[in-house]
Amino acid sequence: RADEQKRQNLMRTVAKNAKRQGNLGLASHLYMQLGEKLKAAKCLVKQGDTETLIKFAGNARSPDIYILTANYLQNSDWHNNPNLMKKIIEFYTKAKSYQHLAGFYDACASVEVDEYRDYERASKALEEAVKYATKSTAEDKESRIQMLQQKKHFIDRFTEARQQIQSNPQEVLRVCQQLLSNPGAENAVRAGDVFAQMIELYYHQGDGGSAYKLVQQMQERGIMANRYLDQEMVILLFKRSEILIL
Repeated sequence: RADEQKRQNLMRTVAKNAKRQGNLGLASHLYMQLGEKLKAAKCLVKQGDTETLIKFAGNARSPDIYILTANYLQNSDWHNNPNLMKKIIEFYTKAKSYQHLAGFYDACASVEVDEYRDYERASKALEEAVKYATKSTAEDKESRIQMLQQKKHFIDRFTEARQQIQSNPQEVLRVCQQLLSNPGAENAVRAGDVFAQMIELYYHQGDGGSAYKLVQQMQERGIMANRYLDQEMVILLFKRSEILIL
């Protein structure tokens, strides 16, 4: 037993030195042999060995390692890699870390809005976020739920309004104006998307003057019209002006 203790102490010393010197592969291997799984996982995180870390976490049966791995994967390009996204959800679920799951689904909603302008999918992600936030035991649970529900409310209002473009365009304009005048809405719905919806509606109604004024308002807010609007439409709107947005 004394010899075994000495061997383990030596291995631990070598592992610490290896980690300090940047030999993370060796350090991780030694910590695994010592049964110190969390330290081994942290070395894999520091090394950036994603594939090995995922395999290790899958076999570790440790909530701490599940959370560590999922947190690490959130810093990767998960929104363009469905497998990584599944692993994040899987590890947080295995750890029963509902607070982290709620936060991740909130992040998913933001990506759907910012990257894809897909408000329907963002709403579904927020629905999941609310569900897991409700299961959470975090101290800020209630305020977190309220924030998520508010975001979903604004997104749903915008989505429902856009579905009435043909049947009730005036209602679409009314809801869009309300969203633009509510500072809290910008945390959920991009002002550029709201402006774009109104401008496109006016443009297709033949009301170029109102559309032009809204593009000017976008500029005043520092919003680049070309990120949200069809280029040809913007050029036509500014044809009579000295301003040309490219």
